[in-house]
Amino acid sequence: MWPELLREQVRRDLRGTLWWAFGLALYAAVTWAFYPTIRSSPDIAGFVDRLPAALRAAFGVEDFISPGGYAWARMFSLLLPLTLIIYAVRAGTRAVAGDEQDGRLELLLAQPVTRTELLLGRTLALGANLALLGLTVFLSTAIGARLVDADLPLGRLALATLAVTGLAWTLGALALAVGSATGRPGLASGVAAGVTLASYLDHSLSPQVEALRALRGVSPFWYAIGESPFRGTPHPTGALVLLAAGAVLVLLGAPRFVRRDLR
Repeated sequence: MWPELLREQVRRDLRGTLWWAFGLALYAAVTWAFYPTIRSSPDIAGFVDRLPAALRAAFGVEDFISPGGYAWARMFSLLLPLTLIIYAVRAGTRAVAGDEQDGRLELLLAQPVTRTELLLGRTLALGANLALLGLTVFLSTAIGARLVDADLPLGRLALATLAVTGLAWTLGALALAVGSATGRPGLASGVAAGVTLASYLDHSLSPQVEALRALRGVSPFWYAIGESPFRGTPHPTGALVLLAAGAVLVLLGAPRFVRRDLR
């Protein structure tokens, strides 16, 4: 039964997801439209070099001229992951808790559908929608770079895309898990937003604050954007950790959802 639930949820979210995909593609196109000006301006490189090292590391602008450094600084180090997180938390909150609050969940569970099947279908739908957005980011970024003659390594771009999509998946799964365990969409979105803010502050301030460096390993932002895959040797470990973490979060919320009384 869960394949039908997966298809139903993806179909229900398709129009909104396509609008998000269009916005991400437009963002990539506008970003690359400015790259020829940045590449040919010596003042930009000098300005970046004069920034403190900790500030460059916090905002991902250690390299602003190369295609990979530009893509990382303008897209993957902040704005793109935050955009995907907003989508994922919103979708994860609505997946179970939103339907329960609106009274649709009881009607669905009156059919021959188990709660486990429902949760599995909604979780996979969240993953499928994020995969569509991740593919949009990869293709639009690759095409935009090609149109301005920027030599962007596709393998490193794929890893960067997987990392930021995995970050959104983890926080969206957190919202889904809290929402399914409690039936409270406000609490689900609040917890996910709070964890997002705390994790980002930990990640961005740890280069300057000695006491926070030991906590970098608990921040999902560290696994996604702690190191640029466009520099040095790329490692897929962080992206794999995020993908696994999202699945674990849903599994932790599942027993509570299966046992509790629906409102």
